[in-house]
Amino acid sequence: MSDTSKWPLAEALIVAETLMCVLEHRAERVIIAGSIRRRKQMVGDIELLYIPRFEPRKIDLLNKAKVNVADECIDQLLACGQLAKRTNAKGSEVWGAKNKLAVHVPTGIPVDLFATDADSWWNYLVCRTGPAESNMRIAQAARQRGWTWNPYQDGFTTPNGYIHCGTERYVFEAVGLPYREPWER
Repeated sequence: MSDTSKWPLAEALIVAETLMCVLEHRAERVIIAGSIRRRKQMVGDIELLYIPRFEPRKIDLLNKAKVNVADECIDQLLACGQLAKRTNAKGSEVWGAKNKLAVHVPTGIPVDLFATDADSWWNYLVCRTGPAESNMRIAQAARQRGWTWNPYQDGFTTPNGYIHCGTERYVFEAVGLPYREPWER
């Protein structure tokens, strides 16, 4: 979030659901995260987490390439003026393969787009749903066990190897924390 502006949940949810509907046919999976998922009455941005869909495109008779059709869709939203790129708090443009910072032009609501893969989905969802305090509790509980939480990967690094988190609930339970629904966090 680039400033302190807030939007009513209902207004942000309409925009988020519209963007999600556009992306869902071009992604393996997509979900609204962040403060909207936590059902906050006022939100500072829209966070969408998605797993891109890759489809083959024939370049020539001998070579086929796979194209990220979710990113193609996002590029089309830029081209038609629904989204525009925005800078982060440090003034840098963030528009990469994993993270894209945009603004929904008609409303001015910041939109953060986060791409991940199926293995990292649950961990990333917990992190992007937040809030920061919940993420800090998970990281602290992991450190107390001598582990490292890898919120943008698929689990926890431990002295004995790696623990994969296959559900949102397991991210919490792996470190001994009770699972809380997003709106309880």
